[in-house]
Amino acid sequence: MITGKCILVEIMSNIQPWLYPNNPFSVDRVVYTPTLSAHILEYQEEMIDAEGNVYWKTVDSTTFGGSTSVKEFLEQMKDFYESKSCRKDRML
Repeated sequence: MITGKCILVEIMSNIQPWLYPNNPFSVDRVVYTPTLSAHILEYQEEMIDAEGNVYWKTVDSTTFGGSTSVKEFLEQMKDFYESKSCRKDRML
């Protein structure tokens, strides 16, 4: 017998975070995880630990309203990334 909880867990495990920019070679990014209860954007930078393992560290975050349209939301992701990007010094 399959219960509602089992189905919900299976569906939620397939949900992927939204990333901006969607570039696997980027050293920084903005992440939105749809499964979190709050609407939070996280600015993350790629880090390397002493053993050479790569991981992502959240260095700043912001929230947005639940009634934001997808178009507005994508613009907010881009704007947040551009305001925080560790690459902006290199762009000047």
